[in-house]
Amino acid sequence: MNFNELITEFFNTAYTERFLKARLLSVLLEYWATEQDYELKNQLLNNLIVQHTGSIKKLVELNQQKNRFLGMAAHDLRNPLTSIRGLGEILLTEVTGPLNEEQREYLAIIHSAASGMLALVNDLLDVSIIESGRLELEKNPASLKSVVEERVRIHRFLAQEKRISMLCTLEEIGLQKFDSSKVAQVIDNLLSNAIKFSPLDSTIQIALRKERAVARFSVRNEGQGIAPADQTAIFGEFQKLRSKPTAGEKSTGLGLAIAKRIVEAHGGAINVQSQAGTGTVFDFTLPIET
Repeated sequence: MNFNELITEFFNTAYTERFLKARLLSVLLEYWATEQDYELKNQLLNNLIVQHTGSIKKLVELNQQKNRFLGMAAHDLRNPLTSIRGLGEILLTEVTGPLNEEQREYLAIIHSAASGMLALVNDLLDVSIIESGRLELEKNPASLKSVVEERVRIHRFLAQEKRISMLCTLEEIGLQKFDSSKVAQVIDNLLSNAIKFSPLDSTIQIALRKERAVARFSVRNEGQGIAPADQTAIFGEFQKLRSKPTAGEKSTGLGLAIAKRIVEAHGGAINVQSQAGTGTVFDFTLPIET
């Protein structure tokens, strides 16, 4: 190796070492900056948690107070409303004497208003129980098909007033464990909604079938459908749809929120499928527990 080659190798080696040292220093500085940034963010997060722990605790306490208030108010209102509705029904039967047309009209208004208020009070009571974590299920072996058949019989009278046909395709699932009264409440909500939003002379299709380890109940109406924006929020509390009931029926906006909590408490799921102008399908599943 001649002199020029030795000089070239010397400078190349020194340059390489300087480059590696500079690169190493750059990596170390970058790592240190990242660590510092992480520690700073972690410290800021801890400070925020400490600052807002009291606020979160206060909000939880206020929410609990709200639930207790709703529960007490709903409970205190339910008895007199039940009495008003019951007395209205008795008077409308004319067992206490004949009514003229004006009296019958006024009593019908009183009965309708009392029924609507009682439904709202019952929904508020259910919400207060659910939100306070006191929703308790009494699961016993029962036939879901029998529960569906019973609720359909009850709702046929409401459907007939709007000349709506109810077609059922119900598969025998067998006995399974669920809370019959709570599940009946869910079915009632889906059936009453289907009737509310169905046009005159239409058809509601009701189905119950077994799918592997779950039972699926579905209700399909031929209404105006639900907008996509409404579908994302429909199971929230006090949600009202843009589409209106076809006969001016009233709604509290709580029924689907309650239904969702009940179904999920059973380990199931509730869903909606709809497109504007093509009707709506609501369905829920319950695990088959024997």
